[in-house]
Amino acid sequence: MFPSILDIDGVTALEILVKTAASAACLAAAGSAFALLALARFDGATARSVRQTTVAAAALAASLSALRLPVRASFLTGGSVAGALDPAIVGMVAESPLGTSLGVRLAGLALICLVVVAHPAARIAAGIGTVLVCASFALRGHTLEEPRLVLGALVTLHLLGLAFWVGIFAPLHRLAGSNTHAAGALAAEFSRWAVWVVPALAAAGVALFVILTGDPLAALGTAYGRILAVKLALFTLLLGLAALNKYRLTPALQMGTLRAGGHLRRSIRLEALAVLAILATTATLTTIASPGMEVGSAEPNGGALHPERPA
Repeated sequence: MFPSILDIDGVTALEILVKTAASAACLAAAGSAFALLALARFDGATARSVRQTTVAAAALAASLSALRLPVRASFLTGGSVAGALDPAIVGMVAESPLGTSLGVRLAGLALICLVVVAHPAARIAAGIGTVLVCASFALRGHTLEEPRLVLGALVTLHLLGLAFWVGIFAPLHRLAGSNTHAAGALAAEFSRWAVWVVPALAAAGVALFVILTGDPLAALGTAYGRILAVKLALFTLLLGLAALNKYRLTPALQMGTLRAGGHLRRSIRLEALAVLAILATTATLTTIASPGMEVGSAEPNGGALHPERPA
């Protein structure tokens, strides 16, 4: 695994960076909209802040996602700037599954922005947008293999759960610094959802691993499996932080315990870093490795003739 990562060239590193940033922005946009639609414990100021976050994150996600086209074109031409600017190469990438994914994602991001409209139809449209953004990740890469529908559903479910988790970070962090009682109420409401969301998120991830690798134990001897093991370790850390929030910090907030708000804000920042690390690991995983690839055989720039290989 590690020789492959250490041998990553500049254009591959750029692709991983853009992919990570685009994924983070997408989850922030979809998750913020999801939180607004699902949770009731938002005061007026917090709700306005979350709407602003949703729109800003959607705009950033759209820009970063679109940037993936020229970056991918450069990747396909050996890292050349000319490739990134070549309309023919960029057009070829746009016609690949990456382009299809981008089109669905942009439509979803546009619908998500309707959370700013106070109308039931707009809320429904924003909810559909949230699903479309998460489903866009299933329209490229290894999830195009069979059983395609099952893989697509699992990826969408997995990302919806993660997006909802990410969407609570900003409002809960904000409230924990200004109104610990309101933060406790919001954290408690989120925890009631998390009891169902987190197991579904984890189960979908495990099912994806099993289906894609066929033999999880044997996969640990491959680059794909070992990088995924890092991702699972980070996810375990994230679960630990979530458990700390639910069983210690949330009750402390509700009881008005001194410094509970500060402790929760630090925990949320750690959770956000863990999610970012998971996204970076996933971006690396889907760019330099594939199920069954042997350690050291990943070809960061050697896959240039296969535009649909990385997710």
